Amino acid sequence: MFGWVKRAALWIAAVAAIIFAAWMSGKRSQRQEEAVNDLKTYANTRKEIDNVEANISDDPAVLRDWLRERGKQ
Repeated sequence: MFGWVKRAALWIAAVAAIIFAAWMSGKRSQRQEEAVNDLKTYANTRKEIDNVEANISDDPAVLRDWLRERGKQ
């Protein structure tokens, strides 16, 4: 008499487990994509930092010209 209730409960549990597994897989792939994007952003920022001129003069005219050139980029 209660056999069909047990089978129905097992089917519901199986469907819930499949949905949960798919949801967790999506979260995992999203975290991986975010990590890749963070690393790409870090690499680009690092390249920009490394390409900046390190020997800028203290002369205000030179600094002004440097800022003008930097603004054109």
